[in-house]
Amino acid sequence: MLIAKPCASMKAINITPQEKFDLDLEEVCECLAEKGYQIKRVTRFLALVRKNYDISIFPSGKIIVKETDDKEEALKIAQEIYECFKAYKVS
Repeated sequence: MLIAKPCASMKAINITPQEKFDLDLEEVCECLAEKGYQIKRVTRFLALVRKNYDISIFPSGKIIVKETDDKEEALKIAQEIYECFKAYKVS
């Protein structure tokens, strides 16, 4: 389950999974590139990608969808991104 909340400091939606993840952001971005995402920058701590919106992805699984305040749209994007996270779920 995903929890979506408006960002307090900018026009964006913060999406946090209830599950725990330990993401290899390089590998996640390879999967996202296959789904049509533009990979802008990847570090150990953060991946910046774009597909209609600028999106930040963190190793914990947290996602920030920028330039929108539409929770439903942000959740649709997050669902697509989370398809690339399945292998990294921490039990």
